[in-house]
Amino acid sequence: CLGFVGNSIYVNFEDLSNQTINLKELMWLLGGILFSFLSIIINALAWKLLIDSIGCDSNKLNVVKIFLNTNIYKYLPGGIWHFVSRYNILKVKFSIEKSIESVLLEPLLMLVAGLIFVPFGSFNISIFIICWSSTLVFLTGFRKFIIKMLKVMKASIFRDNNKLNDGNLVQINQNTSTKIFYPYKPIFVEIIFILLRFFGFLCCMYAFSIGSLISQGELISSFSLAWIIGLVVPAAPGGLGVFESVILF
Repeated sequence: CLGFVGNSIYVNFEDLSNQTINLKELMWLLGGILFSFLSIIINALAWKLLIDSIGCDSNKLNVVKIFLNTNIYKYLPGGIWHFVSRYNILKVKFSIEKSIESVLLEPLLMLVAGLIFVPFGSFNISIFIICWSSTLVFLTGFRKFIIKMLKVMKASIFRDNNKLNDGNLVQINQNTSTKIFYPYKPIFVEIIFILLRFFGFLCCMYAFSIGSLISQGELISSFSLAWIIGLVVPAAPGGLGVFESVILF
């Protein structure tokens, strides 16, 4: 990914060197920074609402502050350290299982919110159905199954912190659906997060006068798809390099 981005910079180096940054461009870039910063706060709020939706009282902890303080850790190699840090803080106030669910469901929430915008590039009805049906994963039955699978896949993160083996990690306290409800509010707030991230990206596009080269529908579709792939690629720190490579491609 870094090689692909580096080559793109090399091939377009002459155009890049001819760019001038004046007050107008600086204002667009400042707008991009503000939108991006605000999006992180909105993302933290979505996580707080998600924690409430699985039957935990988020008021026991300053969830927004925890999210913001640990968010930088996702850019460390491995791409798991923000999960580890949040889990270690949550398990002080919540059960081990609820803490695990709070951590594992958050990227799933982001994935579902991102998929909402992918069909806007073509308005193909089949793509709409496939992407929007992803919201069904938060139904109680699907959620329990996915959480069980995610526990198996990510067991090492929590096993090392609690001296649990893979088997009892999956089996631990199976009575999880007594208080959970469908996370309408978290999904809605997460959609706002994606929009703010996109607006930040769009500001950067306009700063370099390339925002009008593609329709807004195609652009948010491409942005969302690239962002999703950066989110799900294992071990990529914050999707760094992955997002850029995919959206250029």
